[in-house]
Amino acid sequence: MPEVSDTTAIPPSPVVAAAIAALRHPGLVVLTGAPGAGRTTALRQIAGAFRGPVLSGGGLAMLRTTPAFALTRAVRVRLPCHDVALLAEAVRSRVRAGLLILDDLQWADPLTVGALPALAKHCRIAVTLRLPHRLPQEAAAGLRSAATAWLPIPPLTPKAAITLARQAAPGASPAALAAVAARSGGLPLTVISLARDLGRSGGSAGAPPAERTLAHAVASALADLPRPARTACAALGLLGRPADAGLLGDGVGDVLAAGLAEATGTLITPVSPYTCEVAAGLLDPAERQVMHRRLADLVPPSEAARHLAAAGANAEAYQVAIAAADQASTGERAELLLLACDLPGVPPQAPVRLAAAEAALASGRPGASLRVLAGLAGGPAAVLRAEAHLQRGAAEAAAAELAGVRDTGSSDLTAARDRIRLLIPLPGDPR
Repeated sequence: MPEVSDTTAIPPSPVVAAAIAALRHPGLVVLTGAPGAGRTTALRQIAGAFRGPVLSGGGLAMLRTTPAFALTRAVRVRLPCHDVALLAEAVRSRVRAGLLILDDLQWADPLTVGALPALAKHCRIAVTLRLPHRLPQEAAAGLRSAATAWLPIPPLTPKAAITLARQAAPGASPAALAAVAARSGGLPLTVISLARDLGRSGGSAGAPPAERTLAHAVASALADLPRPARTACAALGLLGRPADAGLLGDGVGDVLAAGLAEATGTLITPVSPYTCEVAAGLLDPAERQVMHRRLADLVPPSEAARHLAAAGANAEAYQVAIAAADQASTGERAELLLLACDLPGVPPQAPVRLAAAEAALASGRPGASLRVLAGLAGGPAAVLRAEAHLQRGAAEAAAAELAGVRDTGSSDLTAARDRIRLLIPLPGDPR
């Protein structure tokens, strides 16, 4: 599966320069990286800089068991498939002083992989290897031992990722571009794909085309991880943040080895949050609910409420959200109380609706305030609705709400009503 076809916006990197330098003499250069890291683009740039014949081949997932297929694609002749030494000699006689390019070595057949160490003694070879991969441990060790240069492709810096996103989506806002850069983890082709899809998905069914292609490539890579590692990636995707290794189970080591996450002490941070989102999306609904339920028992109450809701434990989520809101900051308090008001099958009590509306107003969300107050009678609800209308610039609607609030209420309610009345501009008022 190609990563993304149009990669003209990605400039050459220091890794490409290092590979070109290493290929001045016969040897094997291995470029490694996660899905979307730009391995294929780097390989094309290396080939474009080479002064001499270039023979390009590579592995295909559907033909990974066909002997010598990856090399046959490069030299375009039938090759001996019964002996590694004969295969290496047949390829060497055709490559000679040229450059042999093999993309997607993770899908190459065992015979091709086995022939590369012998070939590297006489030929210039550049290959890409996606991480994670399913190459046998012995074959991977042989490649690393034979490699002149083993070059991981690093992610872009945040500044470079934002610049690349802006090239792919010139009309996007700075905040949207920064969000793309953060979600991509600095993987260039992921940046391009997500940036191009900004604003395209509204009103359409499912993910937009570029992101579907990228998600398929990421899912294919995740399938090569052991199950505990896939579970750890999915947990990071559901959490939406770095997590302590103890939350993620026994697969953390494989996730780190594949370059999909980094460790700072016991804190595990995904390189690309998008990759972990895809891992979470690969869970079937029942698995996802079970994982949300498990995470709810391991995270702070403010997060536990969301995981309980996702697990379908709505009554428990309601109680946890209300309790956690008492200790939360303004914005988080609003999120928790609004969550409590939106849980299916759990009608929120009037005091919770009022508290949610008030918190939403304090965090600048008048629309959410009006939503949770819909149909709720009484002076406190009317005053909060009036303030919400006023925040939205609907002075007449605010005045209409206050008309029914009498002086017979509490002094606090009357004071709140009068404060809002003073803020409502009179007809002809230049405010």
